[in-house]
Amino acid sequence: MKIEGVSVSPGFRESIQPIVLVGGRSRRFGRDKLREPWGDGGRVLVQCPIDTLRAVFGHRVLLMGECDPAILPLADGVLADIHPGIGPIGGILSGLKQRSGPICVLAGDMPSFRDVELMEMLSTARMHHNALAILASTDRLHPCAGVYTQHARPYLEASVTRGDHRLHSALDPNGIIMVPVTPEATANVNTLDDLRQRDTPQHTLCSRASR
Repeated sequence: MKIEGVSVSPGFRESIQPIVLVGGRSRRFGRDKLREPWGDGGRVLVQCPIDTLRAVFGHRVLLMGECDPAILPLADGVLADIHPGIGPIGGILSGLKQRSGPICVLAGDMPSFRDVELMEMLSTARMHHNALAILASTDRLHPCAGVYTQHARPYLEASVTRGDHRLHSALDPNGIIMVPVTPEATANVNTLDDLRQRDTPQHTLCSRASR
């Protein structure tokens, strides 16, 4: 597959399990933001990261975390969250425990991450098999958008065992490969104001990822 000049072999893509993290409780939003209308054709917010992953990996995108039953049919299956209630670190660790290879994760409330940026991460991951993770970066790291290898698992397990659920500090920085992306790509929808302010540009990016 080649997207805007970036090529990744089918075999490498097939070795990676795509996952959308959906276990958040939308406290700041006030209701389940993943079901908010987004884009055209009656689509909802969480369909954007699902479609972005499908554009690269095909119809084998799994959900991770507890979510509204109405969301389940939008993806291609569900993985059990072995560490519920501790945030993204629990979902990522659960994914690594249930798969033998790398996983590629996107947050369910990150609607503007594009297929071309995803392909850049996969291309980088292909060249860094020994890395712990290949993560999107702007002026900071975005650990809910990236590829995690099995090398990351013991670090995440140790952090969870310590009771430290901060994903940003769980991994050795020397084992992280950063892939620059636009700030828009990693924008989360956390509040109703986010929904209003980012409505038009997000629609465009979400629609593009699904093509």
